[in-house]
Amino acid sequence: MRTLYLLSLCLIGLSTPVLAQSALSSAPVSASASDDAGDSSQPSGPPVASKDALASFLKTCTDVSSGDPKAYDRATADGWQPDEPAESGPFRSIYSGTKDVAGYDSAVLWGSVDTYPTQRLGYCRVDFGDSDGHIDFNDMQGLDGLTGSVTKPDANGNVYGVWETADKKLLVIADRTDGQVEIEYNILLGPKP
Repeated sequence: MRTLYLLSLCLIGLSTPVLAQSALSSAPVSASASDDAGDSSQPSGPPVASKDALASFLKTCTDVSSGDPKAYDRATADGWQPDEPAESGPFRSIYSGTKDVAGYDSAVLWGSVDTYPTQRLGYCRVDFGDSDGHIDFNDMQGLDGLTGSVTKPDANGNVYGVWETADKKLLVIADRTDGQVEIEYNILLGPKP
């Protein structure tokens, strides 16, 4: 009897790796598992050109912070993976999501439209890693009419920039500090409709 019991345990033990392997092969790969498989969280391939990346972030941020109800759908169609919508009350609308951008860490976007008694304000922020310094803030100059200035990199490679449009309705501030880029867009949308 004891031999039969031990034999049963052995058979169960031998089949467990096969069952686990079968279950693992059909399970979707989680983001953390795929990150562990590679040695970085950067999407593969050469980095997107600085001007192209900055133009894409500007386009998406000004769109999701414009007050257009279809803007969130356009951002999602452009490859942004939306987060679960956050309840923000009757005076604020929020869109947030992430997108893999070749050559950089995944970008995180958070945009909102705030409605005040007589005015509306759009805000958007994009954060991503750029430890190799591929983003050149000088490429922001001229995008959608932006003009401004950029500091020279300091001893640690940190860079800062500010821009605005001629009508003063789009204000942008950005920095790359310790390899992390943060770009903020403030959009004065005007009177409440």
